[in-house]
Amino acid sequence: MQPYDHLLEHIESLQIIDTHEHLPLEKEMSRQTDVLAEWLIHYFSCDLVSAGLPESELAWVRDPQGDLRERWAIVAPYWHAAKSTGYGRALAYAARDLFGIEEINGDTIAALNEKMIATRAREGYYHWVLQEKSRLQVSVRDSKPEGDADLETGDPFVFTLRTDGFITPGHYNQLQGMGAAVGVSVHSLADWEETTRRTIEKYLARPTRVVCLKCGLAYSRPLRFEKATRADAERDFNELFTDTNLPAWRPGIKVGRALQDYMQHYVCQVADEHGLTYQIHTGLQEGNGNVIYDSNPTLLTNLFLEYGNVKFDLFHMGYPYVMELGNLAKNFRNVFIDMCWGHIISPEAARRALVEWLDAVPANKISAFGGDYCFVEGVYGHQYLARRNVAASLARKVEDGSFDLERAREIATWVFVDNPKRIFGLERLLG
Repeated sequence: MQPYDHLLEHIESLQIIDTHEHLPLEKEMSRQTDVLAEWLIHYFSCDLVSAGLPESELAWVRDPQGDLRERWAIVAPYWHAAKSTGYGRALAYAARDLFGIEEINGDTIAALNEKMIATRAREGYYHWVLQEKSRLQVSVRDSKPEGDADLETGDPFVFTLRTDGFITPGHYNQLQGMGAAVGVSVHSLADWEETTRRTIEKYLARPTRVVCLKCGLAYSRPLRFEKATRADAERDFNELFTDTNLPAWRPGIKVGRALQDYMQHYVCQVADEHGLTYQIHTGLQEGNGNVIYDSNPTLLTNLFLEYGNVKFDLFHMGYPYVMELGNLAKNFRNVFIDMCWGHIISPEAARRALVEWLDAVPANKISAFGGDYCFVEGVYGHQYLARRNVAASLARKVEDGSFDLERAREIATWVFVDNPKRIFGLERLLG
């Protein structure tokens, strides 16, 4: 048996940990939908737009009220152009292995749709896709449900607590709502700091199914958070209380950079006190027409230096800043590599990155898989690809003499199971 085959057999036997998902709770999964509406929510739809599909036509293609075949006819040439991308291949694997459809095309789209809708209607669909077919132990869902009662859902999830709202509050109503949830009436920056602290400590200073913080601000601003003065932050915060912004019916505002920077440092200070894990989006942003240099992980260096007790879990391989992320993980004991989304962004980049990282970065600092999907079938396709990518990277290291097969098996178990279990403190939940 060749090293790749041996390693893939081992990796396929693992029940792996999924570091990042956007899935709805199963009870909230849309029923009034079809395969194009669901599977073009994100990711592959961006490749279709990149291939030339007008966004106005994409909106119509996503509408499940329209005729499926007519919508397919619009999207078909762009689908054909993009089907070999990582996004396209993940959907093809899902169609084949979940629904028995060997190729997605005009002759099979109706059958794929019928099978997906019928199978989704069965009880225990999430269990079948996520645990039986994908062999996941648990998924870290972004973010926690609105209602705390749903923290005890039977779905195989643990949760993140989003920090974006603390860092970029947009309206007085938001301040009051978040404050009231933890017994604070917010009238000052000090009140807002107390709200932030109480909320973080409510969910993360004691054992709950919320296991880490999450920041997604690379979509809206650069990841460099300067050390702002309290006076400057307070000036920006008080803008939320002016006559033009205070009325409930008025739209929210974008608060000033000083407040954003100040509150990110405050969040990190609280996280540092409690030794929390903080997931941060770096690299490629979902959608078309984004500003990629805003998400360069090296912009976060000042946070790594100041808050040494925070475990910074940096997302998406940092793609395209893959080697920069490897450098950070090599240099900082509190920086970890998370390959979530990465295997479908570019399968080849994921394989090459892992090969190089294993020469430079201790193997206990890499988590190999996070599906990062809004619809559950995509998770299956992504993990199928991720397992093969990791097997291929480790086989290459065995074949070039970097380490032996036993070490490769050990690393495979670490990156898929042991590392994320330790980084997110899942031992208490999974044993």
